[in-house]
Amino acid sequence: MKPTLHQGLSGTAEFTVTEALTVPALARHYPSYAGMPPAFSTPGLVGFVEQACIDLLAPHLDEGEFSVGVDVELTHTTATPVGAHLTADLQVLQVEPKSVLFAVTVSDNESVISIGQHRRAVLNRDRFVQKLSEKADRLG
Repeated sequence: MKPTLHQGLSGTAEFTVTEALTVPALARHYPSYAGMPPAFSTPGLVGFVEQACIDLLAPHLDEGEFSVGVDVELTHTTATPVGAHLTADLQVLQVEPKSVLFAVTVSDNESVISIGQHRRAVLNRDRFVQKLSEKADRLG
């Protein structure tokens, strides 16, 4: 990680909720979701938060580094319809030698829909891919 990454660094990300990220749209993977109302899904929320943190972190990583999510603690307290505009406000709470902890608040056009934290581990991409490949071979 570069020295530009520090506690207090902040950023925002924006997103518009699409049909593809509603609860029933995920039913092909999770059949129990089929009968649910067409609200923004919790998996979609987690993905949005991860994307926002990846984007904030990326310019501060060294060549060959990337990040993976290792801990997600988010509320999801308000339903959000298709077409709503989301904003994620992020702040780096902690920078450790191999991970970064973010505070996250996500709002839609009307209210806060999520608060929490997300931790990303910073890893060497080549080493990660090698270990993943070795595991895939073992699982055959």
